[in-house]
Amino acid sequence: MSTLNLIVHEVQKEEADRKDADASRARITFRDDENRIDEHSENLSNQLRELFRKTGLSTGEFSAADEADGEAPEFKQLLERSFDGRQFADFVKFSKDATYLFKKELDRSPPSKGGYLWFNHYVYGGEHFLSVVLLRKKKGLRLGKDLSLAEIEQLDLDKLHMAARLNLSAWLEGKSTRYISFRVGQGATEVTNYFSLFVGCAEYRRDKADTANMIHALRAYCSFHNWNENKIESVKQSLYDKCVEWRRDEVPVMLDAISEYLDALHVTPDGEKGIFLEKAQRDFELSNHVPINSQELNKLRRYSGRNSNISISFKSGALNVTVFYDAKSEELRVTDVPDELKLQLDKKKDG
Repeated sequence: MSTLNLIVHEVQKEEADRKDADASRARITFRDDENRIDEHSENLSNQLRELFRKTGLSTGEFSAADEADGEAPEFKQLLERSFDGRQFADFVKFSKDATYLFKKELDRSPPSKGGYLWFNHYVYGGEHFLSVVLLRKKKGLRLGKDLSLAEIEQLDLDKLHMAARLNLSAWLEGKSTRYISFRVGQGATEVTNYFSLFVGCAEYRRDKADTANMIHALRAYCSFHNWNENKIESVKQSLYDKCVEWRRDEVPVMLDAISEYLDALHVTPDGEKGIFLEKAQRDFELSNHVPINSQELNKLRRYSGRNSNISISFKSGALNVTVFYDAKSEELRVTDVPDELKLQLDKKKDG
């Protein structure tokens, strides 16, 4: 990764219970020149890039022009004026103008608070990216010279609070409709969605394709762990059961939750975690929230049943292909008999 431009501005919001009218409005402290690109800034850039990789993200594209005034999102218009495909004409001015847009959305969301806006333009894999991250501080401890403990404030780099990453190259070249990845934190949507409004992103939704890609990501996850067919079928069934449970309880199906669930159930304590989330987002460009299509989800399940005489189990994909059920006669017909079973039956017949 090669960092080209970097700058941080502060946007803080006062407590809203004060009497003056501007108490709940955000205040900006600008930096007037770009931050130096050195070891510290490169380390922070890499840490944030890793958080993007390991965090459940939503994906999308710029919203369509507003029907009322025909205007594209202001952030998109600002990018079009400022970035020529290779460089920003004036990165400081661009970042200040973008910070004003952020403040405008922040002021419309009274319960929300600000932080430090990190603007980072970099090149990765030959493509240009822009990341805009809201950083906040957390309490920490340090040892003084006399070895006594003292409380300090430091940047919270354990998680992304609110962040957006734009693949500028993919946007300008029309390569994808998912060139924006964004994270809007946890909690009530009406409190946190101002960040996606600030970026002007319309979230991507396509339940059948997304569910299919979730299944492809699951296969890639199983392949990474080099599991055999029986294990893979067990993993698929467990994900199917969990998705059905989440939907029954009206819980959104989220990639990061799937990843944690699968790892806890199938990966040993010393095994590598988070592979499902990484592959689902990087290789299949899935949003963190997966809108489930029931028909596609059924491809994960196995049909099975047993009584005192027989036990049957087969993949859902085999139904009406090699396994046929007649509900009227309550008969099951199998056309693709397993070789091992066929051999046993042939021996029995010959005997």
